Amino acid sequence: MAKLPDDFPSIEEQALPWPKKAEQPTDEERKAFTASRLELMSLINRDFDRRMTATVKLIAGFLLESVNSETLRCFPSYRTILETLCVVKSEKTIERAIAVLRERGWIYSWRPDRTKSNQFVFLKNERVVSQILNYQDHMRGRREEDRLERDRTRMSVREIETRTQMSVREQTSVSGKSFKVIHEPFFSIEKDGYLTEANPYAAASRGDQSMQRYPVPIDVREAESMLNDICAGRSHSDRVRESLMESLCAGMLTPRIAEKILAEDEESRRAA
Repeated sequence: MAKLPDDFPSIEEQALPWPKKAEQPTDEERKAFTASRLELMSLINRDFDRRMTATVKLIAGFLLESVNSETLRCFPSYRTILETLCVVKSEKTIERAIAVLRERGWIYSWRPDRTKSNQFVFLKNERVVSQILNYQDHMRGRREEDRLERDRTRMSVREIETRTQMSVREQTSVSGKSFKVIHEPFFSIEKDGYLTEANPYAAASRGDQSMQRYPVPIDVREAESMLNDICAGRSHSDRVRESLMESLCAGMLTPRIAEKILAEDEESRRAA
């Protein structure tokens, strides 16, 4: 077996472990592979980075399917990928997709020599996984806030509708003839001191500011300035700042997510 590269990831970094003995994985290594493969594909599919396109995720799925369950090795050639995935049109597309997967931290790849295909190792990628889980918590919170807001709006409208009355026919004193006096029903909802027209299709929703995303910075300088404001007065590690920076530049960072990440970092450092 060819010598592994000097920067080959450690066992602790690997999601699907590279067997310690070439071509002879242990039962524990096979079990880890089986338990990790589906979970890893699920996480890759949920990666919100804009570079993680449908094509990139499709190729990641093919690489995962190509891991040999007996040897735990993965080395499909670009031609094999191209001939199998009909929607992929060129080897250049495959090369770009693999570069994105490497940059995002999902895989490590190398080529033993020019006569052999690339070898692939999948990584745990704990930093990006943490971002994905935080983003999912954020989206669940937003959905719950939206649901509660809709329930409050519907209840308020129903209560007001039950109190809405229309006038009866009234007799005029001039002509003795009757005419209809119909008061146009006007529904309203008083919310946080503001009166809003209670058309259930037009009622405005005032969302939770802690769940509103920060604007995407135009360059690194602006991003650093925004992070300084977000982290003002809070001590944090370089790893946490890097994670916040990635979420901010991807347009996924909110005050609630930032507070959660900073609080967890402070707690972990106190515990240490």
